[in-house]
Amino acid sequence: MSGKFFSTLRDLRAGATLDDLDSAIAEVVSAVRATRKVGEVTLKLKIKPPDKSTANYLIVEDDVVVKPPKLDRADTIFFPLADNSLSRNDPSQMQLGLRAVVDTGTRVDLETGEIHVGQG
Repeated sequence: MSGKFFSTLRDLRAGATLDDLDSAIAEVVSAVRATRKVGEVTLKLKIKPPDKSTANYLIVEDDVVVKPPKLDRADTIFFPLADNSLSRNDPSQMQLGLRAVVDTGTRVDLETGEIHVGQG
C-alpha cells in the first residue's frame, strides 16, 4: 500500500504538479527568509466522477496554493484638516519661506569636493 500517493502525485499532469510544488516551495522559502515570517504551500486535490457519465474513471484536479509572507508596508503620516481632508503638512506648524534655488552655474569638483561658484 505504501507509495501509491507519491505515484499518483508524480502522474498528476504528467509531473507538472511536482514542478509547481517545487516552484511554490522555493518562492515561499525565499519570502520567509526575507521577512522572517510564516508562509504556506498547500496542495489541494479534488477527486470527482465524470459529469453525466457512468464511465469507470475519476478526474483528479490539483491546485497548488502559495501564501508567501509579505514585507511590512511603511506608514505615511497625514494631518487632518478642518474640511476632513488629509495633508502631508501639519496645519499647526508655521511654514518656512523656502524657495527653489536658481542654477547659478555652481559646480562641485567630485574629486576634491571643492565648490566653484559661477564658473563653468
